[in-house]
Amino acid sequence: MSEVNITIDGKSFLEDERLSVKKAALKNEIYVPGLCSHPDLDPFNAFTWSETVWQGQDKYTDDKSLSESDEFPHCELCLISINDGPPQRACTARIEEGMVVTTGSVAITDARRESLKKLLAHHPHACLTCAQKEGCDRVQCSMNVPVHDRCCELLGRCEIGKVADYIGIPTDTPAYVPFSKPELLNEPLFIRDYELCIGCTRCIRVCRDVREVDILGAVAYDNRVVVGSVGGPTLIESLCRFCGACVDVCPTGALRDQPDQKPLIDDKAPCVAGCPLGIDIPGYLDAIVRSAETEALELIRQKAALPGVLGYACFHPCESNCRRNALDQSASICTLKRYVSDVAGDLPVNLNKLPSTGKSVAVIGGGPAGLAAAVDLLRWGHDVTIFDDHAELGGMLRQAIPSFRLPKEVIDRDLKYIYDLGLKTELNQQFGKDFSVDDLTERGYNATVLAVGLPDPLVLEVEGLDLKGINLGLDFLREAKGKNPPAVPRNVIVIGGGSVAVDAARTARRLGAENVGMVCLEDEDEMPASPDELVFAFEEDITIRHRWGVLQFEGEGGKIERVLLQRCVSVFDRPGRFNPQFDPMETCTLQAEMVIVAIGQKSSIELKPYLDNTEGVFLTGDAATGPGTIVEAMANGRVSAEAVDDYLGGFREREVESVQFQSQQNIGKDENFLTRKRVNPEQTPSKERMLTLSIFEKTLSRGVSKILPSKDGLKELITKKKIKLYQGFDPSSENLHLGNLIGIRKLAQFQK
Repeated sequence: MSEVNITIDGKSFLEDERLSVKKAALKNEIYVPGLCSHPDLDPFNAFTWSETVWQGQDKYTDDKSLSESDEFPHCELCLISINDGPPQRACTARIEEGMVVTTGSVAITDARRESLKKLLAHHPHACLTCAQKEGCDRVQCSMNVPVHDRCCELLGRCEIGKVADYIGIPTDTPAYVPFSKPELLNEPLFIRDYELCIGCTRCIRVCRDVREVDILGAVAYDNRVVVGSVGGPTLIESLCRFCGACVDVCPTGALRDQPDQKPLIDDKAPCVAGCPLGIDIPGYLDAIVRSAETEALELIRQKAALPGVLGYACFHPCESNCRRNALDQSASICTLKRYVSDVAGDLPVNLNKLPSTGKSVAVIGGGPAGLAAAVDLLRWGHDVTIFDDHAELGGMLRQAIPSFRLPKEVIDRDLKYIYDLGLKTELNQQFGKDFSVDDLTERGYNATVLAVGLPDPLVLEVEGLDLKGINLGLDFLREAKGKNPPAVPRNVIVIGGGSVAVDAARTARRLGAENVGMVCLEDEDEMPASPDELVFAFEEDITIRHRWGVLQFEGEGGKIERVLLQRCVSVFDRPGRFNPQFDPMETCTLQAEMVIVAIGQKSSIELKPYLDNTEGVFLTGDAATGPGTIVEAMANGRVSAEAVDDYLGGFREREVESVQFQSQQNIGKDENFLTRKRVNPEQTPSKERMLTLSIFEKTLSRGVSKILPSKDGLKELITKKKIKLYQGFDPSSENLHLGNLIGIRKLAQFQK
């Protein structure tokens, strides 16, 4: 690479001679408008016209009226002057030594406006000139604008509007005359509104030159550029990969996301935004494709202190957000996290730890929240000690989650990494009995994190609770994980609709119960338990009675025999608060030899005095938020770690070495993309799994990457920066890089 000296608007720069003038200007924050160019498109690539294209059922054949050259009609909005010459395109002019560029003369502005006038004649533009555009409700048009020219859903957010505001719309711009092109609303993920297309061909070039999927094309027809799909009327027939690159580069809204699709949130992909920890899901899936499991594990560990635990026991909200759901099923995100942990969890890793800060932090509680807080604080160079009242760390992960969901070895493997970071522990130490916060302060700890969880079960205040055979859910699960699991009779009733209740029911089944039923206040869609848990419960012949609450327990000789229920007519009040209401006239009775009550958890410690009166004490996890999932507790632990670090001086701002994922953008064609099925782990049949407390889902084999799409098929990475509202000059209006780190559309497609 050689560099040349150029001058743009009086400022001198040394730049790569391969750049266009437009890219050189943008790189140096000098804005040059334009709609056919884009920072990630090579302006010097030849353009190949198609023979035919489809716009829905309308088929167009190239009539050669424009397509005799290897170029397409450019927007001519990026006009500049080189060495005081006449206006010419900045996007196709390559920089040269000594070049002097002017971007803002009167002649250039006039020429740009003439080009803009031609474009707007074929695109709705009343929204850009209307005196009411800032306050119009877009339904009842106070200016009586014709319906076809009224404001669209991208009002104030489209790139053509930003460019027009910058250049200035000529007063003699002709009125828009519609072509009555189709608006395709019924395809997965994307809307194609060809009436809004200006023929800039960005979508074609990003699909062809960057993604190498090549399912979009353009023909010349009646002296116009007609853009459409090349393989048939639909994107599916054309073998679209649904990566979204075309949508992200479209400057007009002709291509846009379906309104029911989960959008980018804070410029994150839906799956990443749906993960409380914000794990780089597409990044680690792509690493798996490249057989780089260690890299994948490091990517996960950047955000998740317990990758193995999550791989086995997370309820994976990321999968609910996966865009592939619009096509068939979500990617197997959680299953692949487990795979990575199992095959790479014991391998040496880069610990990515900053130098010591000289500060020390005490974390009280070794559950997921405390461990997550400890990991970040250790990485940032703080000395961390976890205090826990048990002989081993893990909290409820170790004490209560059944081994058929989360084996002990997985917890131990995740903990080894944390110990390797330098974690210290003081175990079998009960907070409030063996030590206090004041004791920790006296011992020199600069901050304390309270991650004590909610270890005590809630109790039903009903008659008969003292009958023999009534157990509390957490106590039952703890006993079941001990050396001497409890004896379980034939008929068991579990009260509750959350994860603890489902775990208790499935555990009772494995310990010998023949008939296991659950009773809960909620309808199925209101239950706190995850859908996956309910599927497993159904497979294991566990019945669930919805909308019933316990009225009282009954039995003879001090032993439980019956559960009297009353109908629950509503669980939540209008503000959404838990406030169950019952119909005492509708009751029923269930026979039971054992009852397990699992209706929630509470703290065993009064925490308010510590938070009100002690400086440097931070509450985290379920004790701070209420009962939640493992991944939510870990996310809260990370938030608390940041608060602690800020309190200690903000040391995390120092650089730390970490895995940086770099996406390949060329995903290529894949004829099997839409027929490939979701990867699911092999499971022990339900009748066999109920005979043992062992794990019943098998980890995927190491060769899993061999069955996946090549060329970055999992990391359909696209980045998108929202154009900010501005007055006058806005250099960000074209800063829509596909490969930058500002915003990401990460569509992870993990299929068998």
